[in-house]
Amino acid sequence: MKRRLDTNTIRFLNLFENITNVRVVDCFENGNTIYYIVEEGKAGLAVGKKGHSIKYVEKILGKHVKVYEYSSDAQEFIKNLIPVVLDVKIIEENEKNIAEIKINKKDIGVVMGRNKEKFKILKEILKRLHNIDDIRLK
Repeated sequence: MKRRLDTNTIRFLNLFENITNVRVVDCFENGNTIYYIVEEGKAGLAVGKKGHSIKYVEKILGKHVKVYEYSSDAQEFIKNLIPVVLDVKIIEENEKNIAEIKINKKDIGVVMGRNKEKFKILKEILKRLHNIDDIRLK
């Protein structure tokens, strides 16, 4: 799936890669936050010692930065996005890919976020990178 990146997003992507020396798989902006998906095994390097690299990028951009580690396996990628996941199943229903995610009831607020904002972002990331159309929490 090809994604179109505007010039602002390309600027964010290049700045992050130049500061962290980590290749970015995908990047997008939502409000005052920029989300970076980095190569497998490189999230720690991207964050830097004591979060120095992320803090520096945030200072330059004047925005919050979130970093997630990519995985070509959709189930593993979901676990990277949502650390509190207990189990993940990818099913196909009516020609749509659906991720069924099992979590503890006490963690629903963490996954959903205020006004379901975090949940919407998770859906966007999964749609962009793994063509997952919907998420069901169990």
